[in-house]
Amino acid sequence: MLSHHNVIAQCLQMKTITPPGSKTFLGALPLFHITGLIRFCNNPVHQNDEVILLPQFTMELTLKSVVEYQITELILVPPIVIRFTQDKIVDQYDLSSVKRISCGAAPLSREVIRLLAKRFPDAGFKQGYGMTESCGCLSSHSERFSSYDYAATVGDLIPSTEIKIVNDQGNELGYNKPGEILAKGPQIAMGYLRNEGATAESFDPDGFLHTGDIGSMNEEGLLSIVDRIKEMIKVKGIAVAPAELEDLLLGHPNVSDVAVVGKQDDYAGERPKAHVVLKQGVEKSEAVGRELIQYVKERKVRFKWVKEIEFTDSVPKSASGKILRRVLKERERSGLRGFVVRENKKARARL
Repeated sequence: MLSHHNVIAQCLQMKTITPPGSKTFLGALPLFHITGLIRFCNNPVHQNDEVILLPQFTMELTLKSVVEYQITELILVPPIVIRFTQDKIVDQYDLSSVKRISCGAAPLSREVIRLLAKRFPDAGFKQGYGMTESCGCLSSHSERFSSYDYAATVGDLIPSTEIKIVNDQGNELGYNKPGEILAKGPQIAMGYLRNEGATAESFDPDGFLHTGDIGSMNEEGLLSIVDRIKEMIKVKGIAVAPAELEDLLLGHPNVSDVAVVGKQDDYAGERPKAHVVLKQGVEKSEAVGRELIQYVKERKVRFKWVKEIEFTDSVPKSASGKILRRVLKERERSGLRGFVVRENKKARARL
């Protein structure tokens, strides 16, 4: 349940992280998602801004609109950011008006950030973190951190927002120590409609919301997200973050997209499995699969090694760009599989 108070508080918070002169925005995100709703419906009315709403998303229409309306800040989600870095059609447009790239909803890999910086070398960059229960935003890069140098983080806290990072016992942790993020602020939802149990479970006695995300904060006040608690893969009791392996594999020249999930393993409990979309022109083959498995082995400790590679045509994602891991797990349970390459038995025996 989001109140009028929650929404207005978020609009006031957005004002503090919006650069002076940014008055026209391109609405390329769906309005049924919290980011689209707040950024392109509520906030513009509150701030007297102009929004150019696209009837549907296409790269051509988006690029034409950026040029026609001289958009200075692009508010995007990862799937669209990836299109900006990979689609050749982007080269046909003069995007020099863009002074800042804003992204949220899901993490960007280091490789995508590198390509984005190459595409927009003079633009500032900010990445936001939040959820529907926080009206969309808890943290974002403020002006002093608005560059690609800080892109591996999700910025500093927006005004009037508190967080604490706790371990499994609920004890607060210090700087650079990962734990669950709990948040409190005027933008935090009142609870869940007609579900007192879920509301009670989601808030601690001090009124902090359990986000379900694992993260850490450094001495500069910059927040980093490790992964979702429920998405962590437990290998012999050791937590492995899927995002870490996804970030690594996206750096391989043959990989266009990837999603990592846990796969049941009689010996280790779970092992990482990577669903890989290959770049155009790269054929699915045993050799390419072996190469990717070896690529991970050479760069990660043993318990993070990938058990198998499954080639797929696309990674299922929500409208906001979040990987739908449950869909991949459901496919696995139903027996639907593509071209699969497994590690050799010798490597498995040594785990």
